[in-house]
Amino acid sequence: MSLNVLYIYIYPFLNEIFLLINICFFLLFGAIFSNSIKFNFPLLNFPTQFYFFQTLLFSFILLINSSPIFVIIENNLLISDLFSFYSKILIIFFSVIWFFIYSLYSKILNFEFWILILLSVVGACFLIQTYDLLSIYINVEFLSLSFYILASINRNSEFSTEAGLKYFILGAFASALLLLGFSLLYSLTGLTNLQDLTTFFTGYKLDFNIPFNLAIFISLLCIIASFLLKLGAAPFHFWLPDVYEGCISPITAFFTIIPKIAILGLLIRFIFVLVNDYFFDKIYFFLLIVLLLSSFIGIAGAFFQNKWKRFIAFSSINHLSFFFINFCSFNVNNLNNLFFYLFFYLLMTCCFFSFFHSFHFYKFPKFINPRFFKSLNHLNLLNPVLSFSFLILLFSFAGIPPLVGFFSKYFVLYSAISENFFFVIFFLLVLNCISGFYYINLIKKNYFNNIDSIYLPICDLKFSNSNVTLLSILTLLLILASFNFNFFFLLANLMQNAF
Repeated sequence: MSLNVLYIYIYPFLNEIFLLINICFFLLFGAIFSNSIKFNFPLLNFPTQFYFFQTLLFSFILLINSSPIFVIIENNLLISDLFSFYSKILIIFFSVIWFFIYSLYSKILNFEFWILILLSVVGACFLIQTYDLLSIYINVEFLSLSFYILASINRNSEFSTEAGLKYFILGAFASALLLLGFSLLYSLTGLTNLQDLTTFFTGYKLDFNIPFNLAIFISLLCIIASFLLKLGAAPFHFWLPDVYEGCISPITAFFTIIPKIAILGLLIRFIFVLVNDYFFDKIYFFLLIVLLLSSFIGIAGAFFQNKWKRFIAFSSINHLSFFFINFCSFNVNNLNNLFFYLFFYLLMTCCFFSFFHSFHFYKFPKFINPRFFKSLNHLNLLNPVLSFSFLILLFSFAGIPPLVGFFSKYFVLYSAISENFFFVIFFLLVLNCISGFYYINLIKKNYFNNIDSIYLPICDLKFSNSNVTLLSILTLLLILASFNFNFFFLLANLMQNAF
């Protein structure tokens, strides 16, 4: 193999190679110095965080300064194209924002935590580039194994151990379902490559009277159901609130952000590449049921939550229903609305976690992180800037005009009109009008309820200044994007055209 050919194969994956090399150095550094008697067994908290930030920052710079090229590796095991390129930029970008939110989280003392986060980022970047059943399964498992360990990283907490165990059991079930679908599909067709399967199914009509066709349909249904289980969409959502509540806050934020990009990207590639019109006529009803259940269960479940982590879990289930509208339309031209919605949903989620990490309250004999919404009571008296940022965020989540949350929902619903989804649009509009109640209820707690907790002033916390600054910047971005979102819509169009 000549150097030019080697360069073409390596160049699209420089970001992943860079991250893997740094993970190896990271592991060596931590293993040597954390067990060093000479340095009195240091915790390595600050140096590992700094090294982690440098790695992510240089990875992001490497990505945005590289030119995407189309490359196929080893018979379509991995594929590098514009869609995977832009998706990787999103993954690294939101990983950097996540780091800024939780960079000085006081409960993270082991260096292995940051290695697992980097491994998860690498797994997400590889997953978005998979183009073969074998590579999809390997990368899904690679990503899942990192998540299982991260979910139970707090060994001193029974809730964290329970969350890790639940995540592992349900993740193993999802992996078994995925493997069942892949095995059935391979045994029926003898193919594993998505491009070959697409060619095989071109013009293929699905008739349930033929056992072969029924088996094909069941295999596709198992594969899509396993992806939905990984995402936490209803009715496969039963693990999501418990895992989010049991994990420490940084892990909950990470689980809310990174898998959405990676698994949704994989689901987009799988449905719009592999599934043809004849298959989709049958799968459409399954996706429509998932859409309606996700919206109903997400909104109904959020009504009864007093803990903010469980609330954000049910809220994420509700927001998934807007993603599935684009899947049900089976129209590539509507994908720009999905990417536009995804970007601002992730941005609002980062704001939400940044807000709850911006203050502590006093509970004798120590200061603790807020777990319940009652901790918000009359926060505006002590932190008016923080309260106003949270007000803007909640209005955007609820879809109140003229904030960007309204426009992201508007574009998705508008695209559904062209597909004649009038019942779905009416159903989502009614439920999301109802969901505005609990967002307004949080504003009521913030501004009108009596104080139940003694708050620390923001400036007295060593990590709050940077956190509030980040929250203010993200909130300002939400406000500015509401008046001029052409740039973000251009990015969404780029991702659609790339696909």
